[in-house]
Amino acid sequence: MMNCAQVLIEGIKAMGAERIYGVIGTSNISFVDALYDHQEEIRYISCRHEQVAASMADAEGRLTGVPGVALTHSGPGTLNALISAGNAYKDCSPMVVISGAVKRKLRGSDGMLEADHVGIFAPLCKGVFRLEDAGRAAAVFSKAYTLAVSGARGPVLIEVPEDVWGEELHGPPPDFRLSAEFRPPLHVEDVWRALGTVKEAERPLLLSGGGVAYSRSSDLLVRFAEALHVPVITTGNGRGTIPEDHPLCLGRAGFGGGNTVADTALMEADVVLGLGCTISDMTSYEYTLPINGDVVLVNIDLEAMLTSRFRASYMVEADVRDFLVEALGAVRDYRPPSRGKWWGLLEPKRREWESQIEASIASDKVPLSPGRVVHELGRLLSGGHIITVGAGTHLLYPMDFLPCREPLSFLSAVNFGAMGFGFPAALAAKLVRPGAEVVAILGDGDFMMTLQDLETACREKIGVRVLVMNDNMYRVLNIRQRVQCGGRILGTCHGNPDFAALARSFGAAGFRLERVEDIGEVLGEALAAPGPAVVDVIIDPDDLPPMNLEATLRMGMG
Repeated sequence: MMNCAQVLIEGIKAMGAERIYGVIGTSNISFVDALYDHQEEIRYISCRHEQVAASMADAEGRLTGVPGVALTHSGPGTLNALISAGNAYKDCSPMVVISGAVKRKLRGSDGMLEADHVGIFAPLCKGVFRLEDAGRAAAVFSKAYTLAVSGARGPVLIEVPEDVWGEELHGPPPDFRLSAEFRPPLHVEDVWRALGTVKEAERPLLLSGGGVAYSRSSDLLVRFAEALHVPVITTGNGRGTIPEDHPLCLGRAGFGGGNTVADTALMEADVVLGLGCTISDMTSYEYTLPINGDVVLVNIDLEAMLTSRFRASYMVEADVRDFLVEALGAVRDYRPPSRGKWWGLLEPKRREWESQIEASIASDKVPLSPGRVVHELGRLLSGGHIITVGAGTHLLYPMDFLPCREPLSFLSAVNFGAMGFGFPAALAAKLVRPGAEVVAILGDGDFMMTLQDLETACREKIGVRVLVMNDNMYRVLNIRQRVQCGGRILGTCHGNPDFAALARSFGAAGFRLERVEDIGEVLGEALAAPGPAVVDVIIDPDDLPPMNLEATLRMGMG
C-alpha cells in the first residue's frame, strides 16, 4: 500500500527526473521522509533558499526538457520560489513546484504558514493544483505534467496539505498518463506561403527564438538558412541556435544584449520570418524599434502570437520543428540569389560593431575592462561549456565577447529579468552536464542575492566557476541615474565583502583579479580548481559595453 508522498515520487521517477531541489519544512517533511527510500534513483539537493531551489529546477527543465522539480515549505517558503516560477513562465521552461500546505482543518483560519498558493501562483503558472485526496495524486500529477510540457512549456504548482502526504491509497497501483498534448497540425500551404514570401523578398531575414532551441531544431535551422542564403538573428533564448561565428549569423537582436548589426537587419528587412518566437518587448526595445517589413511568425503558441503587442502579417500555428522539416524538403532544389545589396547594407554595420569589440578586448585599463576579461575566458574554454548570467549590465559582456555556438549553452532569465537566476542555474547545469565547464558570469549585486548557496555547491561538490564583475553598484541603474536623472545618485552604490575570502570561508577556491597581466593566470587557476571557484574581478565602474545605445535611449524615453 502506498501513501500520497510515495505516489508523487513514483510520478517524478516516471517522468524521468533525476533530482529534486528543495528546502525542508514542517509542511513537507513527510515527503522528504518518503524520499529517503529513493535516494539511489532521485538525488535530493537541499538548498539554502527556495529561489535557488526553484531556479535550479528551472535550469534543469531548460536543459533536459524534463520538468525540473522544486520542493517548498508552506507560506513564506513557497512564496520565495515565486520569482523563479516567473522566470520559468516567461521563458517557457517546464518545472513542477511541489508545495507543502497547512493541515486541511486549518485551511481558512489565517494561521501561521498559511497562504493562498494556488491564487498567488496562478498568473505565473500553466496550471495550479491543490491535492486534498491521496486517491487523486496520480491523476493530478499526470495533468500537471501534461500542462508543463505541452505547447509553450512552463511551470506548474501542486499544493499538498501537511496531513495528506501520509494518507494511504486503496486499490490498484497508480496509473500515470505522462504525455504532451497533441501538437497543432502543420498545413503544407502555410509552409509554401511563408517560403514564397521569403523567396520574393529583396531583404529577407530569419529570426530564431527559444522554440528552435527547446524543440532541438538548431541543425534544421542552420540547414534552412544555408539553403536560402538568408541572414539570421536571434532572440535572447535563441542564442546558439545558429553558431554566432557562422557567416550567416548576425547575432542577437533587441534590448539586453542585442547588437547594432542584428537590430539594423530587423529594421531594414522587408520580410522577417520568425521561428519559434514572437516580436516581444525585448526584441523590439519595448516596441520602439521601427520594424517596417512584413513579419511571418511560426509558433506553437497561437495565443502568444494573437496577444502580442506586435501583430504579425501572417501567423502559422505549428511546432517549429515540423515547419522546418517540411520547409527543408521544399527548398531542396532552390537556388538562392546572391542578394548582394542586402549584404552590402549590413557589412558596414558588422565592421563597425567588430571594431568596438576589438577596442574593448585590447584595453589595458585598470580597473579592468570586463570585455577583455570575458574574452580571455572564452579563449581558455575548450568548447561544450555553459554560461549563465543574472540580471544587470554584467550580462552584456558574455553577449558581446563570448560567442554562443550551441543552443541552450547560454542560460538567462531573458523575459522576466529577475536577479538571482545565474548562480542557481549554473549549479543545476553542472549537475545535468557534469562533464561540461559551467561558468556563472554575475554582477556583484546579483551574486549577493544567492551567494549563500556556495555552501550547497561545496557540500554537494558542484564544481561551478563564478566570475563576479565587481563595481560596487547596481550599474545599469546607476548609468540611468547619470543619464536620465541628471546625476542624482541614490540607492545604486554599495559596499561588498571580499568575495574571494568569502568563497574560501565556504570551502570554495577564491581569487581576486585586479591586474591585466594576471587575467590569464587567475582564470586558468579558477578553471583548474577541483571544486567550486569564485573570481572577484575588480572592473572599471564607468565601462560601457558595446550596445545599441540609440535604441536603448529611445526606449528609455518612452
